[in-house]
Amino acid sequence: MLVALDWGTSSLRAWLLDADGAVRDEAAAPLGILKVPGGDFDAVFRQVAERWLPTAAIASGMIGSRQGWAEAPYARCPADEAALVAGLIEVPTSLGVTLRIVPGVSRVDADGIPDVMRGEEVQILGDAPAAGRRLYVLPGTHSKWALAEDGKIAWFATSMTGEAFAVLAEHSILGRLMDGRAYDQPAFRRGLTVGASAGGGLLRRLFSARTLGLFGELEPKAAGSYLSGLLIGAEVADARATVAAATGAAPEEVTIVGGAELSARYAEAIEAAGLRSRIAPADTTVKALWRLAKHAELV
Repeated sequence: MLVALDWGTSSLRAWLLDADGAVRDEAAAPLGILKVPGGDFDAVFRQVAERWLPTAAIASGMIGSRQGWAEAPYARCPADEAALVAGLIEVPTSLGVTLRIVPGVSRVDADGIPDVMRGEEVQILGDAPAAGRRLYVLPGTHSKWALAEDGKIAWFATSMTGEAFAVLAEHSILGRLMDGRAYDQPAFRRGLTVGASAGGGLLRRLFSARTLGLFGELEPKAAGSYLSGLLIGAEVADARATVAAATGAAPEEVTIVGGAELSARYAEAIEAAGLRSRIAPADTTVKALWRLAKHAELV
């Protein structure tokens, strides 16, 4: 039996898979790598997997970072399943099972600036078509945009949208006029419009989240939705232009991989930009981990 783990910064998900890759049991815990008591990853692994008596184990996510159990060096983009399997590292556990940790993926922009992902590569490859091209967005603290081509991650880029929202809302003057985080669709849509047209003037347009409130055009309870829309609108517009420049063709559809609430906001933003949106299946991670385990002959 195989234990597959998605072990991130804030949480841990685990699945027990049978010889055919079917999920026989699963578990989740708020024990991401920054929340493991004393950094004792082996103890957490034992806590989660001991009752399953696994014969093999594979994990992806921040568990393979420098802050995790052991660092799995990045595979270079373009990367497919074979590249990830070649980069698997082995970690012994007190259960007598060797844990294989999946590497992240790195790439370097034309201007020499590096970018990385860790965990998202598995989510993407769990849905990527074997033939053809598909554009993805994985919204979150650090949103990832990625292009999959013929079963490979061919390109990706990171936008710090979620983190920028949190910092601005909690530690800047923009948050002073905000009252709660309830979703306000008209305010969100107004933010989308302003953000999409901001271009290189995003830093200037961010101040509108304050001035609209000062002049009574934005209620305090709607200010958070406006700022969210402004940032996401700018992100989608930038990603659309960047993908078009990288591929020579404007994207028509974006597949969203993420939680329901944030995915809904991104779907709204993507459709407002004139593109189609698609929600990826919820099991992309476990499907990819199973295929990687098979490729590595763990099962």
